[in-house]
Amino acid sequence: MDLHALVSLFDSTLHPEPEVRQTAEQQLQQLEAHDGFLSTLLQMISSPDLPLGTKQAASIYFKNRIRRSWSGLHHQQLLHPPIGDNDRNVTRDNILGAIYAAPQTIKLQLTECLGIMLKHDFPEKWPQFIVHTKELLHAQDAQKVYTGLLALLEVIKVYRFSVTKRDIIDEIAKELFPQVQKIADEAVASDDELAMRMVWISFKSYYNSIQSGLPIAFQEPGNLVAWGTTFIKMIEKPVAFDKSTVDEETAKEPVWKAKKWATRSVNRLYSRYGNPTLLPATSTKQFGAFAKLFTANFLPQIMQVYLKQIEGYTTGHVWMSTRVRGLVSMFLSDCVKEKSAWKLLKPHADGIVSHFIFPQLCFSEADQELWEDNPVEYVQKRVEPIDDFGSSNVAASNLLIDLAVDRKKATLSSILSFINGILTSYAQSPEESRNPRTKDGALAMMSSLCGTLCSRKSPVYSTLPEFLLTHVIPEFASTYGFMRARALDTYCRYSSIEFSDPQITRGIFESVFGLLSDPQLPVRVHAALALQPMIENEVIRDLLSSHLPQVMQVFLNLTNEIDSDLISSVVEEFVEVFADRMSPFAVELAQQLCDTFTRIMGEVSANSADMSGEVDEFSDKTMAAMGVLKTLGTLVLNLDSSPEVVFKLEEVIFPVVRFVLDQRIVDLYDEVYEILDCCMFAVKAVSPNAWSLFTVIYNSFKSDGIDFIEEMLPSLDNYVSFGTDVVASNSEVQAHLFDIIETVMKSDRVGENERICACKLMEAIMLNVRGKVDGMIPGFISLAAAYLLVSDAIETAPFLVHALEIILNALHYNPTITLNVLEHHKWTEGIFTRLMQSVTKFSRVNDKKLLILGLTAVLSVPAEQLPASLQNGLPQLFEGILQTFRTLGQAMESRDALERMYQGNESDDEFEWDGNLDDDDDDDNFDGVEEADDDDADDLENAYLKHLSNQASKALAGGSGNDDDDDDGFGSDDEDEFGDELEEEFSLETPLDSINAYIHLQERLAEMQAANVAAYNVVVQSLSAENGQLLQSLIEEANKQRAEQQKQAGAA
Repeated sequence: MDLHALVSLFDSTLHPEPEVRQTAEQQLQQLEAHDGFLSTLLQMISSPDLPLGTKQAASIYFKNRIRRSWSGLHHQQLLHPPIGDNDRNVTRDNILGAIYAAPQTIKLQLTECLGIMLKHDFPEKWPQFIVHTKELLHAQDAQKVYTGLLALLEVIKVYRFSVTKRDIIDEIAKELFPQVQKIADEAVASDDELAMRMVWISFKSYYNSIQSGLPIAFQEPGNLVAWGTTFIKMIEKPVAFDKSTVDEETAKEPVWKAKKWATRSVNRLYSRYGNPTLLPATSTKQFGAFAKLFTANFLPQIMQVYLKQIEGYTTGHVWMSTRVRGLVSMFLSDCVKEKSAWKLLKPHADGIVSHFIFPQLCFSEADQELWEDNPVEYVQKRVEPIDDFGSSNVAASNLLIDLAVDRKKATLSSILSFINGILTSYAQSPEESRNPRTKDGALAMMSSLCGTLCSRKSPVYSTLPEFLLTHVIPEFASTYGFMRARALDTYCRYSSIEFSDPQITRGIFESVFGLLSDPQLPVRVHAALALQPMIENEVIRDLLSSHLPQVMQVFLNLTNEIDSDLISSVVEEFVEVFADRMSPFAVELAQQLCDTFTRIMGEVSANSADMSGEVDEFSDKTMAAMGVLKTLGTLVLNLDSSPEVVFKLEEVIFPVVRFVLDQRIVDLYDEVYEILDCCMFAVKAVSPNAWSLFTVIYNSFKSDGIDFIEEMLPSLDNYVSFGTDVVASNSEVQAHLFDIIETVMKSDRVGENERICACKLMEAIMLNVRGKVDGMIPGFISLAAAYLLVSDAIETAPFLVHALEIILNALHYNPTITLNVLEHHKWTEGIFTRLMQSVTKFSRVNDKKLLILGLTAVLSVPAEQLPASLQNGLPQLFEGILQTFRTLGQAMESRDALERMYQGNESDDEFEWDGNLDDDDDDDNFDGVEEADDDDADDLENAYLKHLSNQASKALAGGSGNDDDDDDGFGSDDEDEFGDELEEEFSLETPLDSINAYIHLQERLAEMQAANVAAYNVVVQSLSAENGQLLQSLIEEANKQRAEQQKQAGAA
């Protein structure tokens, strides 16, 4: 391929004229299918003679070409021309050289391409890659060494989370990492930017290599000493900084990134492999020796290093980025829990609280700047800190909680004394000399400790009302916006505290309600959040009722000011709690919510189009959109007693549902399908508006919706259950339903959970449109038989039961059609053999009912019309019916008991758990987690954490935790994997609910005796004495229940 012609085309892509750019881009798209295109691009990128802009354009095109086509997957080849073998070989041979020659900005793009190539080619198609990387790591040229480090990082990233291919990481660790450690150790002493990049990438590679396991080579004492020493050197490395200009942008410089990755690596070593307290039992044999080595030989040294860094930071001699401060706090949190580490940390605990934790929780200059310049971002970072990954504030708060909970005897009293000192000093100081930021920090500490202090066994529980009245509620009127916000947040966290005087509660509500109109956005957000727990109070609910439209409008305004799922959850709860008062303005509320959703998605679309939005921003907006949709669903669900309102809501809401499905916004499928389900279920009907969406749903399914069949099922079930007339009469609807079912049953993209959804949809059709869709039945039977008659085609008991129930439903629908299909394909004997072997698998009430209905349907067929294989097996079929009745009563009782439990009818007031794990009323042990000696960390909480860790490890290892054998299999001992039972589905409503199995049996037997005497005699005469008695008792029970039904009908 002509290099100069390609250069000219890329120059044209930078031309100011749109027509010239477009023509060049079209020609490039035509050329990319030609062999040699990629290798020529690499020549361009590596050329020292071409302008940087041209090379950048070529590198972006190269990256996109690799992204789209290197995997060679079939669906990608349908969209983009494949990359030829020659181009692949040349690219593999030259990519490392291109990275070496490229400037830093292009190196990053080429390195990303290398990672994609390694993911699909290493080691099978690229066995020499490690050899080339090793050569680069041992080169004398620093840029070549740096290239080798970049290459190493990419191959490590490919396998960092792999459990099955850990041998690749182990081999790389043994073969390459000794040289990497040497490179990093020598580079630490340098202040050169390239040297710091090398250290940073070396540490990042180390960290990624220990993500899912600790390489064998890294467990050697000498290796830990070597790498540990290098980490410490980097953490302690003095770096000059200007206090007046240093900020989080500084943290992006290579030297600070090297410090961060050194800290991350040390943290990972300790938290995952070096902490014997939390080491899972399944990992003790593998990493126990390393944990002892780490805690004995390395932990004391690294602890001193961290404490020294903290001291330097608190005195202003050391700068620590937000991320590094967070990492240090996380490390100390782990140390709090472990015995030997706590001995080292305990003497410094008070200083850490007062000089490291407290200052980070105080309102800072950076907070003030963010509050003023971007209050929306302030709310996202401070009100929803769980989304702020790596936040030093969150980590500091968690460290405070760990100290107060895990080491309360040693720390809680001093922590509370410190907080009280700050608050008392503030209260006693003249107003002009008060520093509100210190009080903010003290209240932030109290907010962090709310979970511990709000326990009724807390030693300060009785003082909390006075604390709120003295130090918190007065700040609702503070002249500082951040203090009003902090006071609201603190009150919200302690909202469970009750006041003896109801007027106090009323006054607090009035203050919080007033702050909904505060001029500062963060204050309004906190006021909304503070109202949420207050609606549990009946007095407050009554007060709110008269202001409900106003309050809801404030909430909606907030959702338009800030995309927050927290605000959405407040709106949703208000809609649920005040459902009976929502009807008058429900449509208006829904319209405003839909307008908010449209705005959010418009912003997402605009940012996506020009790629100007950050991933976190997209995530925040998507979460906010989810919250709006959930609120709409809750609104509909709580208006089920007002169907006329729901029909009006459909007109407002369904355009949003259509938009999500048309635009294939898969992240929101769950919410829109729930809305659709709620609308139809609330009115028990399918409106024309709902039917207008059916084709949209089908088109969505055909596009990418097969992965969301579980989310679609309730809506599809509603279409069938409440739209039976349309389903029965509309062949297109039937065809779409069958296509959905058939696709799911046959697709390799889904598993048995999804196929169960298809079975449930078939069942819904056969039960609800009985006698009107005869043409669908043969297809349903064939789909089930494809699994039931193939050895090992079914893997789980739930799918086995649902597949068999397709046959039973078909028999109940029309036994003649069903038996004709089975006989035509010679499936009868195989299907019924499988069915009778599996009778004990039908554990739920409706499963048993279906079994009874399906088998009694066979008995209703005249004997001469039965297949020969069944004529002789009628006694066995009837035996299966009787066997099912033996357990039906017990199953019904168990279901009723479970339903009462789920509905909270099992005497909820009899027992209230207060969080205590034992009966010790000692206030020193107020949270029930028994803490032994201050030097002992093996308390109940750590034991519980270790238990959870062990359970997680067992799950990852594939252990079920259940060694019991199931002797009641349906055929052979090698099918014991089907021992798991199905759970009852209380919310599911089907036509089976109205069928009384006892009366049904009695009626079928009477019909059989009248019209099919020969078969009746064969069945009855074959009964054993025991079964004869059982049958008689079933007839008596049927008479009893019929009499009860008639009595109830008469009373009605």
